[in-house]
Amino acid sequence: MGSERHELSLGTPASIPLTTRAAERLPALSRPTAVPRPARARVQAVLRPAFAVVGLGMLVLLVRDVGAGELRRVLSRAAPWLPLVFALEVARLSLDALATWVAYGSRAQQVPFRSMLRAQLISTVVATLAPAGRVAGEATKAALVSPYTGGATAMAAAATSQAAALVSTGLISIPCALAAYVMTGPSWLTLALGVHMVVLVLVGASMRAGMRAHRLGAWLKRRFHRIAPHTEVFQESARSCALLPARPILATLLGRVLQVVQYGILAMAVGIDVTVVGALVAQGLNLVALAVGTLVPGQFGVSDGAFALSAKAFGTTAAKAMSIALIAHVIQVLFVLMGALTPLVWRERRTPAPNRT
Repeated sequence: MGSERHELSLGTPASIPLTTRAAERLPALSRPTAVPRPARARVQAVLRPAFAVVGLGMLVLLVRDVGAGELRRVLSRAAPWLPLVFALEVARLSLDALATWVAYGSRAQQVPFRSMLRAQLISTVVATLAPAGRVAGEATKAALVSPYTGGATAMAAAATSQAAALVSTGLISIPCALAAYVMTGPSWLTLALGVHMVVLVLVGASMRAGMRAHRLGAWLKRRFHRIAPHTEVFQESARSCALLPARPILATLLGRVLQVVQYGILAMAVGIDVTVVGALVAQGLNLVALAVGTLVPGQFGVSDGAFALSAKAFGTTAAKAMSIALIAHVIQVLFVLMGALTPLVWRERRTPAPNRT
């Protein structure tokens, strides 16, 4: 629940990182020959486990400080609400799958939506645990459905979906920032959400512009002759919809609205008198935790600390505020397990479309 992270990358064909298995499913476009591992990737490979340990350590300290017994009582009270929160998360992930599906534009009908749903479940594991978060998750979806349309088209749809996610997250930050101002005044949370909104919308729009830029495409074709045909298909796919494609943005935005409802229900479930403003602030805290805890798998410890520190703003105890994040982690772990089991229990029989590029 809210596990994906919105790392920023240019929307060129080779800009979205792939897991090893995912990369094997795509054409040479996504697998340059004998390219050394970037220094940034090596640093992330070291830092991510270290931050995971730090995050879990923070979580243990928070639980000890708040009181394990008090947390247990609060979580027991919230247990009956878990099925509803789970159902909302299913709906949210379905909207994410829909966003990627409609990003294919006129070629969406070539990709069965059930295949996209399956890819969405599998990519949830990658989006939660991989160093590149949602970017790697979108690349995984592209790899899994690329036999239907070809790698270049699939990568263009994945990049478009990623850009739409950035823009929609920036848009939902607007009411969250306004709610934070109503509840906390000109606080660090209000400022952080304002900056969050501006940065994500600008980067999402810039990413789409880069995907469509003629000069960039021409440079790539001159510089990398082997991927020239794929670059051309990639850019044709990127130009098949508007600079800011309405349908993918709307789908991901509706997913974020559902997440606001989720956090409102979680707050009510743990015993907090919640309002629309409170639900938006809770979502705002989640968005800030996602941005700050990029290198921490699942934001364990980061989101919990953010909610615990904001207990006063909610007019409640640290145990109740922190329980919101803890229940979100429970839902998140359930979906990671489901995604890990999906390839074993959901076998796909498909007939790839001819003339794939």
